[in-house]
Amino acid sequence: MLTRGDIADALYERLFRDRPGEAPARPAKKGPPAKKVFLSDWEIRRLVKPGQKRLAVPANAIVSPLSLDWLDYNGVEIVRE
Repeated sequence: MLTRGDIADALYERLFRDRPGEAPARPAKKGPPAKKVFLSDWEIRRLVKPGQKRLAVPANAIVSPLSLDWLDYNGVEIVRE
């Protein structure tokens, strides 16, 4: 019975048999992973601590409309970093 690894090895050999000893180029890592772009109501409620009046979020974050209403109701200001 073939395992997933056996199948991957067979495909690799088939694709790169014309270039023995040469491995395919991998894309370069661009640094740390990007911050979360969309913040839902549940995630915002987890981030805000009782009594907190400011919440820092990434500059490119999209905050859901329900979260904005909840933050406004509780008097929490969003600070984009």
